[in-house]
Amino acid sequence: MRVSNYDYPEDEFDVGEDDGPVPVGVHRAQVPRWRSWVPLLAILIIVPALAWGAVTLFLNGSGGGSSDAVSSTQPAQSGQAGKNQASGGKTAEASKPADNKSADASAKPSASASATGNIDFNTGVTVSNGTETSGLAKGAGDKLTNGGFTAVNVTPGIYENAEPAKSTVYFGSPENRPAAEEVGKKLGITNVVESAENAQSNPIVVILRDDYKA
Repeated sequence: MRVSNYDYPEDEFDVGEDDGPVPVGVHRAQVPRWRSWVPLLAILIIVPALAWGAVTLFLNGSGGGSSDAVSSTQPAQSGQAGKNQASGGKTAEASKPADNKSADASAKPSASASATGNIDFNTGVTVSNGTETSGLAKGAGDKLTNGGFTAVNVTPGIYENAEPAKSTVYFGSPENRPAAEEVGKKLGITNVVESAENAQSNPIVVILRDDYKA
C-alpha cells in the first residue's frame, strides 16, 4: 500500500530518516552514548577510594598497636628501674651497719681484747710500793701511763703484806693475762700470776719489791 492511498494522518512512526531521528522501539527513545561510560567511571573512582581507605585503616590500626606496646613497656621499664633503685637503696642501707661496725671496732680495739689476745690498755692497773724507797710506785705508774695504759692507780704509802717476796704482777681472770704480761714487760717484772684474791682493787695489781729496778 502506497502512502498516497493511506487514509490516516501521519504521526511519529511515519516520519522518515531525513526528517529526524528514527524512534527505537515502541515506547523509548535512543539512549545517549555518554551514559555507557558512567559505570566505568564509577568503578575507576570508587575502587581506588575504597582501597585507599582500607590501607589507611590498616596503617592506623598497626600504628596504634605499636604505640600501645611502647606505652605498655614504659611502665614495665620504669617499674624495673624503681625496683633497681629500691634494691640499690636497700643495698646501701644494708652496708651502713657493716661500716659502722668496722668503725666501732677500729675505735675500740679493746672490746675484743680478751677473745683475740690483744692488749686492752684500758684495763685498770693498781701499783703498790712494797719497799722503803719513796716514789717507787709513782715512777712505775708513770712508765705504764707513758706506755699507753689509761687507767693506772698508784696506792699511797707502803704495801704492808709480806707476800709476795719479789715484784709480782697479779691479774684477776684469764682475759686480763695479755694486759698483765704487757705491764710486766714495761716494768721489767717476769713474775706474772693469776690471782683473783690479790687482784681485787683492779683487774691488774702490781706489787713492787726491792728487786724492782726503776
